[in-house]
Amino acid sequence: MTRPLHHQLAIRAARAIRPVQNAWWRVRRPTVMGASGLVVDESGAWLLVRHTYIRGWHFPGGGVKKNETVLAALHRELGEEVGVVATRPPTLMGVYTNPADPRASHVALYRVDAFTMDFKSNIEIAEWRFFSPDALPPDAGRGPANRAAEMNGTRIPDGVW
Repeated sequence: MTRPLHHQLAIRAARAIRPVQNAWWRVRRPTVMGASGLVVDESGAWLLVRHTYIRGWHFPGGGVKKNETVLAALHRELGEEVGVVATRPPTLMGVYTNPADPRASHVALYRVDAFTMDFKSNIEIAEWRFFSPDALPPDAGRGPANRAAEMNGTRIPDGVW
C-alpha cells in the first residue's frame, strides 16, 4: 500500500523521536493509563494490529486522555485505529501493569465480542489481521502473547502486560 507523502513523513518523524521520548519518560516517570481491545470474531480469532511506529502485533488501543473514562478511550481508540464499533458493551478482562514501558504504564483490557468494522487507512496502523489465539504470529507483542498463554494454561495470570 502506498501512503500519501504527508503520512510517510509523519511516520518517519514519530520513529525518529521515539528514543527521545523514552529517555524523557525515564527521567520524568509519568503514570499513564491505556485501554486495549481484545476484539474477537465469530470464529474466536483475535484482531491484532501492526503499528507504523513500533514492531510486532498488538491489541488495538491507546492512551486515556485527561478527563476521559477508560471505556470512552477504548471506544475512541478502536474507532480511530481500525474502525471498530462495539455493538454490545465490552467486558473488562483485567488491568495490567506494563513494566517494559519506560513510563509507569497500566492497561485496561476489554473483550469485544459484538462489533462492526469499517477500516480506513491511517498513519498509525500499517496492517491489521485476525489470528487464532493458539496461532499468534511469532512477533506478537507481550500483551497478546501473555493473554494467549494465560488462556491455554501455560502462564499463571499475574497482572503483567
